[in-house]
Parts: sequence; C-alpha cells; structure tokens
Amino acid sequence: MQHLTVFGFMQARDWFSRVFLECLRMTAVTALMGFSMCCLAACVIQDEFKENASKDGNLQGLRVSKDSVGTALLAKLSPEDVEPVAAEADRQLVDGWICGRDPRTFKSPYRTVSPREKALFALAYRDFIAGRGQNLGLSLSTYIPYQDRSRFARQYWEKSALKEEFAKETEKYQICWIHESLLDGSELVFRAAERKFGQSLDSALIMAHDVEQNMVSKYMADERTESSFAMQFKPKSESGKSGSAR
Repeated sequence: MQHLTVFGFMQARDWFSRVFLECLRMTAVTALMGFSMCCLAACVIQDEFKENASKDGNLQGLRVSKDSVGTALLAKLSPEDVEPVAAEADRQLVDGWICGRDPRTFKSPYRTVSPREKALFALAYRDFIAGRGQNLGLSLSTYIPYQDRSRFARQYWEKSALKEEFAKETEKYQICWIHESLLDGSELVFRAAERKFGQSLDSALIMAHDVEQNMVSKYMADERTESSFAMQFKPKSESGKSGSAR
C-alpha cells in the first residue's frame, strides 16, 4: 500500500510539472504577442537604410518608399475635401482622434476657428511638410523638428485672416493654439485622404502618419529627443531684451 501511495504521488507530481511548464510557455507566448502589439500601438517604425551616407552628407542607396505615393495622393486634396471633415468633427466629440489615442478637444481659441480656416491651414501645413522632404516610411531621421513646425504655424497664423485674434492671445494660448493646429491640421488632411482615396492609402502611409502625430504630440526635436509644452516658452532673458529694445 505504501508503494502504491508513493507511486501515485510521483505520477501526480509529474502531471503537475507538465501542466506548470505548459502554462509557463503559454504565458511567455502571450506576453511576447502583447509586447509586439504594444509596439505597433505606440506608433513605432524602424529606420531602414541600405547604404551609409556619402561624403557630402546625402544618403545614397535608400529603398524606394511607398510614402512618395501617399504624398502624391495628399497633394490632390483641396479645401473642398478637407473643410467637410473639419465641419463634421466640430459638431461632435471625436475620440481617438490623434494616433488612435487622444480625443479631439481644444484648450485654445483654435476651437473657434471656422472649418474653412482650419482646412486652409491644414493644407498649408501639408505643403510645408512636402516641401521639406519628410519621409518617415523611409527613415525617422527625415522627421521635421517641432521647432520648425511651430515657427511655420506661428508665421501662418500671424499673417492669416485671424491674425488679430491670434495676436490678442497670451503667449501661453498662442503656443497652445499652434500645437493644437499642427496636430489637428495633419489629422484633418489624413482623414480627408481616407475619405477620398479609401484603400489606396496603404499600411505604410498610415503607420508613417501615426508616427508623425505621435512625435509631434511630444514636441520632439528629432527622432530621439522629446520636449514639452513648458519648453516652448521664450526664455525670460530673451523677453526682457525684446522689451527693453521697444
């Protein structure tokens, strides 16, 4: 009887060991899959180079990217394509507007800008990006620094039909207006392209767009350096010099 009991115990122990190992394996697989999905959800895209930079600094031998196709499609959009998207979005609260994550809410007076003016800015911003040769589907190093984007947006709003309204705002709300218009403008163009071209927008273009929005939302200076809202203010010393000069 004692031998049977020991034998039964050993069998049970072996069975539990197999079950434990199987559970451990499944947990590892699930964790790995979850990590992969998180990477995609976080809008991660890898740099892809085939050759080193040449002596003059120009990159040679880069692979052909589908981003060029997407850029051509975006260039076909007109205010009549983008304005209805802005008008529709203004009438409701849109969740997951930026990178499938942030809702479409505004803290600055940008929220009162008409759909037409939003569309005009969005397309001007599109042209600015295209003129700088950004191609995130090819390389993150082509990302246009946030400071350059912010400078473009400030110059645009200071010369726009809303220049007086923009000028009346404090520095804080001007910075907020600029940031919100950059994110919203890019999204309006992309949503208008989705509506007009449908499945012609491939996954590479969609991924590149989400990557860009994610980087802009973090005020990134380059593909590795994040910044913040507070860092967008002019240094006090600079403000003091400009004030004394006046």
